[in-house]
Amino acid sequence: MSAPGDVIDGRFELIEKLGSGGMGTVWRALDRVLHRDVAVKEVRPPVGYEEGEASRQLRARVLREARAQARINHPNVVTIHHIVDEDPHPWLVMELLPGASLQHRLDRGPLEPAETARIGREVLAGLRAAHAAGIRHRDVKPANVLLRADGSAVLTDFGIAAIQDAPSLTPAGDIIGTPEYLAPERIRGEDLPASDLWSLGVMLYVCVEGVSPMRRATSLATLAAVLDATVPPAQRAGALGPVLADLLVRDPAARPTPEQLDARLAAVALGDTAPPPTLADRVPPPSAPPAGGRFGPPPSLPRKPAPRG
Repeated sequence: MSAPGDVIDGRFELIEKLGSGGMGTVWRALDRVLHRDVAVKEVRPPVGYEEGEASRQLRARVLREARAQARINHPNVVTIHHIVDEDPHPWLVMELLPGASLQHRLDRGPLEPAETARIGREVLAGLRAAHAAGIRHRDVKPANVLLRADGSAVLTDFGIAAIQDAPSLTPAGDIIGTPEYLAPERIRGEDLPASDLWSLGVMLYVCVEGVSPMRRATSLATLAAVLDATVPPAQRAGALGPVLADLLVRDPAARPTPEQLDARLAAVALGDTAPPPTLADRVPPPSAPPAGGRFGPPPSLPRKPAPRG
């Protein structure tokens, strides 16, 4: 078990534990070479998967996470600096972001629609950069969004990301991800960039409403709800409500494109409840001809004064 004071790879001294989850623990560490603080992710397999093929798959997944994040250079995606591939488990060295996760912020209560839309735009920007690199995140949720000191959002934890053209590391029949944020098509075996937009929609719903529309008492019941249950309309979302309704449709092709979604989130973030203008709205209609025909009425001629006497 790692502890403060341990040195990883002869370089990274563990200072304090920042958090932990199903895939390991994140530490604040000192890079003794560059004399800067970094975040170090200690990736441990779940209980029962410490050895054998499952352990090898986990190591391969961690390496893929590092390569996935290294391929993305974007302010809304956390930067990965280094990977330590050593026994008994690997470590990821990443940018240390002062602040907390979006989940920690939501623990204090829901957000206003405008702030939710702003965060949504920033996470969407990170997703668009990932999709352009052929990467799907597959686990967009508040715990995987970090907030900088200025409040800007940074997408992290690509541990289960699927890189385009890379061999799948998930055994057939297994579903990796958080059930209440999974897109319905992923449960059915499809893996599309639009699936990340569904997860983003659920996350924004949670941000503004304070509850998940999909969560049920058990994981199986949650998966069944994702597949079939009606998504309840958001009550506190205001102008963001129609955006959430359009995102949380089960047909991936019917969801807004990233470009459309960005424009609509921008309008909500700025307090503009009107939809973005279409091309027809921006082209002025032809002017009506003036009275009197195409060239207007003939000019009036001066009248001669009447003779006197």
